[in-house]
Amino acid sequence: MSDILEYQRELFSLLDEFFRRATGKTAQEFASLDRFSETVPSLAARASLVGNAWEWAIPRLRDLYVRNGSDPFAAARMTGGIKVVLGGSSRFGRTHLNAVRRLALYADTVLIPDPVFAWLETERPEERFRHVQVLEAMFFLLRLKPFVDSTFGYPPILVFPSFDRLLSKHDPATQASQSRFLGATLSSLLEQRFSSAEEVANYVTNNGPEFLDLVSRKGLFVDPGGPVGEPLDLAVERYRQEIRSWRSPDHIRQIEGLSKSQFVCNAIFERLEPQFHLIENANELRAQPLLSVEQQAYYFRLCASAAEDLLEAQDAITPSTRASIEALSRREFEWLSHAGIDALVEMRQNNENERFRKQLSESISPLSEASLADLDRVASEVSRSVGSLLNEYRKGAREIEDKFRLKYRGLAAGGWLTVGALLIPHLAPLIASFPAIALGGAYAHAKTEELRERRELASSLVGIVAHAKDSADDCE
Repeated sequence: MSDILEYQRELFSLLDEFFRRATGKTAQEFASLDRFSETVPSLAARASLVGNAWEWAIPRLRDLYVRNGSDPFAAARMTGGIKVVLGGSSRFGRTHLNAVRRLALYADTVLIPDPVFAWLETERPEERFRHVQVLEAMFFLLRLKPFVDSTFGYPPILVFPSFDRLLSKHDPATQASQSRFLGATLSSLLEQRFSSAEEVANYVTNNGPEFLDLVSRKGLFVDPGGPVGEPLDLAVERYRQEIRSWRSPDHIRQIEGLSKSQFVCNAIFERLEPQFHLIENANELRAQPLLSVEQQAYYFRLCASAAEDLLEAQDAITPSTRASIEALSRREFEWLSHAGIDALVEMRQNNENERFRKQLSESISPLSEASLADLDRVASEVSRSVGSLLNEYRKGAREIEDKFRLKYRGLAAGGWLTVGALLIPHLAPLIASFPAIALGGAYAHAKTEELRERRELASSLVGIVAHAKDSADDCE
């Protein structure tokens, strides 16, 4: 385990140095969590420095990845406890960071496919603004550095190269499995029988109107940034605009040459492929899938029956555990991600996540066979359980307040007056029972004890949850 901890420290140190060289600032200094896209144009004046930082970092990162190979993946697999693995995309943005923060309250380890390695493992000729997207991944990933720098018996987060793109492009076995997965998933969704992605593509080419009608009626196409349930024509136009903004000119020309049905089929393939890799990773790593983006979670649910069969066959999940994780990933619990990273680190060092998980497990124990179909029921129970934590915090705060009110009342006759006497010298002769310093010290001791208990409550699970509820959503 020490090897993987050292690997992560070296990785995050390199990413931190890269970001500083490129921007002149740390990730925290560069922008608040909600202002990266607004701040990044300022780097135009540092174009040469960004290029130099890239030239400095990439050989070092490649060397780190080559030296360690698949060892981080193997370490992720061997890590015990309740694990979740992030998936649905090779990107790492604000929603992904927030999902990690929320699940750090629950899981033992959050596994994160390395979003920087994803840009280095193969060429991405279809993408524009490569430097910006790598910097964005670093900007959010580096917020987790305190987890990496702190001492734990096992890692609360573990960033590992997942080789998804490399395997999809160069490994025949992965290519065949992926093609079968797409065929099987779309067989159910399109009410046809397909054995491969190629058969789906042929069907779409020959039956374009029928395909588009099925996609529209069943809501099978959701644009990456659009709402679930948006009319097909609006979703297609939104996706075309996104491609024109973020893809290379050659790729845009290829996409524009497709018919509408082929365009939609290609887009659905793009959305389902990450689900295949997520399921593969979850199986290999014996972890629970974690999707942080609503549109990606929607596609996961579309192929949920196939995914559940694969995962449960490997004993990778229990239905109620996956339902709990999915519930915590929902938008209504977004506020849980407002907990500060430093507070989460301290909580994890005290193993408070185990208490949270136990409490949630007890809450949903009547739903032991819950599945994705029961998600609303599970979310309701999770919400009730989290609410009880908030009530517990308020009760603890009141108990501390009442306890020390009594202590201060006992000191009032002498202690409070003595403290006043220290500040108002002409009252000092009126105090005859104790020396001023002794009584002042009694008050100071009580106050120190009160502050200590309040700090302990604040750094406990109930305190962190309560603070998250009241915090702004860009809390560092």
